[in-house]
Amino acid sequence: MIKSKKIKTLALSLGAVIFLASCTSNKEVPELLEPVGAEATFRPVETADMGLAKIIIGNVSGQEYCHFYEKMIVIKDINVAVGDYVNEGDILVEADLDSVKDQITDLNSNLSVLNAEHEAEEKKYEIELAKLELQKEEAEYNKNLGIFSEDYVKSFDKTIESFKENYTYSGELYDFQKRKINESLTDLNKIVNDGVIRAKKSGYVTFKKDLKSGNTASAFENLVTVTDPEDLFIVSQGDTRSYNYSKYPVKFAFIEGKKVPITEYAYTDSETVYSKAQNLFPVQRFKTEEETNLEMGDFVLLEFYANDKNDCLVVGKDSVNTDDKGSFVYVKADDGSLEKRYFEMGASDEHNYEVISGLEEGEMVLYSQEATLPKMEEQYEVKLKTFNQFETAKGIKYVEESVHSYFSDDEGEVVEIFANELEEVKKGDPILKIMIDSEKGKLVGIENMIKSENRDYDNFVKDSEKEFEDLNKTILDCTNESKQSVARLEEIKKALADANTSTADMLDLSKEKSKLEMETNDRAYDVKYAEMDLKLLEINKEIRKKQHDSTIASLNRQLETARKNNDGTGFKTIYAEYDGKITSMPVSERDKVNVGKKLAEISYYFDDIVKFGGQHDPEPTGYKFSITMKDEDYPAEVIAGNTNSFAHVFTENGKVYCTPPAYDSNTFYVRVNDEKFFSYDSQFMTEEISYYKLSLDNMLTVPGNFVFKEVSFDKKEYYYVWILNGDSVYKRYVQTGLDQRLGSLDKPVIINGLHEGDVLVK
Repeated sequence: MIKSKKIKTLALSLGAVIFLASCTSNKEVPELLEPVGAEATFRPVETADMGLAKIIIGNVSGQEYCHFYEKMIVIKDINVAVGDYVNEGDILVEADLDSVKDQITDLNSNLSVLNAEHEAEEKKYEIELAKLELQKEEAEYNKNLGIFSEDYVKSFDKTIESFKENYTYSGELYDFQKRKINESLTDLNKIVNDGVIRAKKSGYVTFKKDLKSGNTASAFENLVTVTDPEDLFIVSQGDTRSYNYSKYPVKFAFIEGKKVPITEYAYTDSETVYSKAQNLFPVQRFKTEEETNLEMGDFVLLEFYANDKNDCLVVGKDSVNTDDKGSFVYVKADDGSLEKRYFEMGASDEHNYEVISGLEEGEMVLYSQEATLPKMEEQYEVKLKTFNQFETAKGIKYVEESVHSYFSDDEGEVVEIFANELEEVKKGDPILKIMIDSEKGKLVGIENMIKSENRDYDNFVKDSEKEFEDLNKTILDCTNESKQSVARLEEIKKALADANTSTADMLDLSKEKSKLEMETNDRAYDVKYAEMDLKLLEINKEIRKKQHDSTIASLNRQLETARKNNDGTGFKTIYAEYDGKITSMPVSERDKVNVGKKLAEISYYFDDIVKFGGQHDPEPTGYKFSITMKDEDYPAEVIAGNTNSFAHVFTENGKVYCTPPAYDSNTFYVRVNDEKFFSYDSQFMTEEISYYKLSLDNMLTVPGNFVFKEVSFDKKEYYYVWILNGDSVYKRYVQTGLDQRLGSLDKPVIINGLHEGDVLVK
């Protein structure tokens, strides 16, 4: 009996070996109900994405707006710096212009006041009309008492009709004044637009043409790029020419630990054709199909799948067998026995078959594998972590240099030069002085007008406050008196109803009652009039404040211009607008100068910007990271990055434009908001620093010693992990990001095959 038992055990073991050796083949196998083996392994039927994902590392970009002239022009100045925030309509670039800009500002202010006055007049019209109608109602009441005549009451109809007619004329006058202002603005803007570029949208300046090489701008040369941080999309760090995944049916962005569907943010056919004709290619863009918390500069992992079998039920190929009846697996029952189960098979990839029907998620199926089972010595729970790549750099130009030129606004003569070429100057330092024809009286006259307007406005405010107090007092007094009258009327009514009241008293009480009723009615009207007057007062205060602000702003602009054009003594002093070094002084003392003559050129420095260049790839605009120097960390943000290395293609007013790339190759600008980071001993920093070159939030990054590699017979490499499932483990294939530089062998990013909360063993 003992010998027989040994033979049976040996036979079963041999049967298991034969079974395991045949699991990955499509040959027929014997009809077994319970195949067993010493190393039987089971894996649950799971949901998974089928196929390998193609990976692109993208980043979030704001919509970029290019600013250029359509004809060659000489630039007077660029009024912004990289990193500045500008509002829509702000002047970015100026050519040589007259002072019509001040006229436009005043006209816009006048138009704003005119519109506000018209809006106030509309509100006042409704109140004053209601007030006239209330007066007619009161007159009608008094007519019934025999106080006013019928003609007097009817006179209000004529007054109201005349009031309405005057309001109509007032509206026509408003339309006329508005039209004349707009006509003037159109004419002046046409002049200004020949030499002024205004911001098309609000946003951050992410590129500015450096004027060191000259003030001439070519047609369609991008002078300033403004990036809108609110209108976001994802760019693929590649242009439309190099993008190869347009036909992939499934596209995801891995955001906040989950896959968010994306669609291509396509250019129009006209834009695409035009850019190809110009041999210029814009960046490839994507939009998410749901709301996200992305910010400009964030890095994003983009995944592309050649099939649409995502999140479908799968079973491993190493579990599947076939016979003449179809495909089947062995399913482990609760009691440990095995059931041969046929199922309907769908699509497949290198490791799995899609399950159409016949199997349920979570069912445990037998699979074959040759890898040594883990010793279960260590576990690791998969969590979402931030993945960072570090870079080191030396020789960073940490003070960004640019140029500001000063031109003469007047005809005159240079009488004194305060600084020489190559001399350092501070903001506010005098550079040179010009003798001009302006007189001190112009400044005094404007200053007196400002004082007069402020005095008039202060008096108006005081009068308004007094009127406000008087009206409120009227309302309060009338209300209190009415309460007393109402109380007295109640007493009179009781006395009149009392049979004991004498005839004489009855007569006196009736007279008093009539008088009190009239007084109460009058007070009620007085309250209504006072309430209406309070509303009118508030409207008048609002419009007077707007008129005052507009007048003072206009006078201050005039004063600023006057001071700018003379020092109040017939001279004008040019002052440095930035800290910097004088790199050009093309005039000398006693030189005659005309309007537009270049007086000086100063190289100036930003005090909070680091310039990375050379061997370092540009980082995306808006990217927030940390710089480490001498073991200290400094928060930093890229203010001009790599999206400017692509052509800009866009449509404005029905016309397609395509501007060349505007960027300094392999250079990006970083703002560091910490004075300790900077030292002004040199323009260049030679201290080694390190920084996050790449940062991806909420990635599935696992220790490398939990990931194993196998090589197939055709030399293909596959990675897998061991997943803890209760007291047992099973093998699951994963896709790593190693081929995209996402991690190293000791800390790879997992693209596919793992989920947050999975427990790995080794």
